Amino acid sequence: MAEDVFNLGQALDALQDEQGHVLNELGQQLLTALFATLRTASMHSLKNQAMDRPFEQLTAITEALSERLGEAVVLRLSDGNFFVNKRLVKLDFATFENTKYLVKIFEFLNINELTFQETLERQTLEAFVSAALNIIKAGHGYIEDKPLGTIRVRKMKVGEIDELRRDKDPRNRILATYAQGLLMLRQFVIDLHHGRTPRHARVKRLCLDLIDIPADHHNILLALVHLEAYKGTLFSHMMNTAVLSIVFGHRLGLTRRQLVDLGLAAFHHDLGWALLADDRLEDTDGFGLKMSTINAIRASARQDLERVRTQVAQSLVHLGGFNEMVINRLIVAFECQVPEDQPAENLYYTDIGPSFMSNVVRVASAYDELTSPQGTVGPAMLPDQAMRHILDDAGKTYDRFLATLFAHCLGAYPVGTLVELDTTEIGLVVN
Repeated sequence: MAEDVFNLGQALDALQDEQGHVLNELGQQLLTALFATLRTASMHSLKNQAMDRPFEQLTAITEALSERLGEAVVLRLSDGNFFVNKRLVKLDFATFENTKYLVKIFEFLNINELTFQETLERQTLEAFVSAALNIIKAGHGYIEDKPLGTIRVRKMKVGEIDELRRDKDPRNRILATYAQGLLMLRQFVIDLHHGRTPRHARVKRLCLDLIDIPADHHNILLALVHLEAYKGTLFSHMMNTAVLSIVFGHRLGLTRRQLVDLGLAAFHHDLGWALLADDRLEDTDGFGLKMSTINAIRASARQDLERVRTQVAQSLVHLGGFNEMVINRLIVAFECQVPEDQPAENLYYTDIGPSFMSNVVRVASAYDELTSPQGTVGPAMLPDQAMRHILDDAGKTYDRFLATLFAHCLGAYPVGTLVELDTTEIGLVVN
């Protein structure tokens, strides 16, 4: 009986994966057809025969999507990624090239949602394409004011998509975000390590939730980084590195888009290890991969580190398709696969050094690892000891300027540090 249930579960997983694959392919085709329609219309009259094929393809794809989804087709743009009915469209390289221009068109038209409510008629498509091209040529105007038939366009507010319920006390919401994030990332890593398809959109949602936490509550986030229950696991390291990077990025004045790039790069910088086939990476206690094991492999591979770096980075291609954000994650993952006592140098055949994001993520990652149990190597450092270790590095391992800024951001005595006051009383740094 148990075997039958297991086989049924496998069959359902396979069907779900196949459905997701088909929907993703249709999503890619929708983006390509929409771009091709707009590009062809910019070169020909809408009544020209050259427009027949693009219009027919766009109509056929929206019909196929609507039939599979059982509802109207909604195309949304959020942080440089397209979603079809809340499903992320993972791009291959060819679609990525076309989508870059489609993103710019959406941004110029000041819209991020396009809905095809019914079967598309040629007249409806002509009205939409004509309105879009006229605004682009004129350099101004609002497409939302144009009569577009059964096509609807609008500009959604930030966080409107799948907005989480807000607790009246922001501290409770922060605690819930962190706790739920840890559980989600633990399952994410386990699914990945065992070849199951994880929920990629949840990591993006978690990143946005962390970014939306007001700066005056960052001290709570920084305190949570020092919770010992899961410290030293890959999923906890992903969470803490992202938290530290986002808080640091906020202090540096990065834009929301830059914070999203930085946060997701931090989440993914070591995630590729979950996809590598190595007996030493097996999960033995149900808590996921251990950072001490990963660091031991990384340190023992000094002579073949380029191969390891490449494998860890390349494995991320299987996670999110192909777009600019994925490229950023690949670069950061590649540049962060360096033993903790070794500078990120000679990574390329030219004099190119590590990127800004890699330097930020590496300092944040080092701080979390230093304050985590080191397996057989030794106990965790105290927060102030870890900060002193990074500053005493004097630029040999970490970017000296960013390390100094990082110390100013967290303080010489970071949140979680025990201090002895002049009165001989013992205090705990909480802000």
